[in-house]
Amino acid sequence: MQEFIVSGVKALLRLWLRLYFKEIRHTQRAIPKKGPLVFLGNHQNALLDALIIAAFNRRKTYFLVRSSVFKNALVARLLYFFGLRPIYRIRDGRDTLALNEPIFDFFAQMLVQGHCVLLFPEGNHSLNRTVRPLRKGFIEIINRAYALDPKTSIRLVAVGLSYQQPSCFFDRVAVYYSSPIDADPLFNNGLDLKSRDQQILERVSQELRDSTVHIPKAHYDEVLTRLIHTKTDFTEVQKVNETISQIINDLTLRDERFVPKEASTEGCRYSSFQRFLLLMCWPVTFIWRLTIKPRIKEAEFISTFRFAYFTLWATGAALMASFILLYLLILK
Repeated sequence: MQEFIVSGVKALLRLWLRLYFKEIRHTQRAIPKKGPLVFLGNHQNALLDALIIAAFNRRKTYFLVRSSVFKNALVARLLYFFGLRPIYRIRDGRDTLALNEPIFDFFAQMLVQGHCVLLFPEGNHSLNRTVRPLRKGFIEIINRAYALDPKTSIRLVAVGLSYQQPSCFFDRVAVYYSSPIDADPLFNNGLDLKSRDQQILERVSQELRDSTVHIPKAHYDEVLTRLIHTKTDFTEVQKVNETISQIINDLTLRDERFVPKEASTEGCRYSSFQRFLLLMCWPVTFIWRLTIKPRIKEAEFISTFRFAYFTLWATGAALMASFILLYLLILK
């Protein structure tokens, strides 16, 4: 029964996501259908990152969400039902970090049982188009899985998400799945733990940099500004990364820094048709801009809250239309 409900909700999520986004492009799909699997994604757009990966993956996916979401008991039970678990960070209080231990054990058990888990090794989210240094949480979970069953066959898949306008409606996103990586040679290679962990972090980081748009921090402002000025399609991941390398080589060869005349901001750009649609729904957009958007403190959560708001209204409109149609059919 639980699997049936989860599958139904995921189907609805896919529908809502396809309505919310102008395009969701899966540039490569190499997802093992069976066996322990760890998705390792870059983290830009808060909960939307996890929803996109989980909804378009046919396997039930367990993943971590910030602990503050679980404060309401009813909400917490619902999230647990769908495979979400809380992650506690230092900002939640140093004493709460011990609560991660049973969570890590649970994820390890899910892997041993052949399930799929989704982790974001950067440990935080940011709208910056760069892969940040990775943390070792995912390594600890996989270590515990091997401790439970040394013969378990775990595979890793890096997932790169690249948004065109991550804080905007009618956005486009590319989702790139790397080829599956056998975890055993990485985790059981005879190296000392420090060297082994560093090798794992470097391998996963490189896979993520190849799977999403990655602008090195040293040249971030210069490169991003040039890309924005040329109206780059950020969903063309490989092409954009090649362009980034060319820009950096050009700056290095000329021994100069490109100082933009204007700040490198990414404002929302809408077509005439999209503006017309927003105008037609002006009461909905008015409420959003007046009462909800101003209360969102982190820019990374704008799209997540907008998607929830959009889903609420879309569901309400669909139900109302269904009742009206049913009423007309009965009258007829």
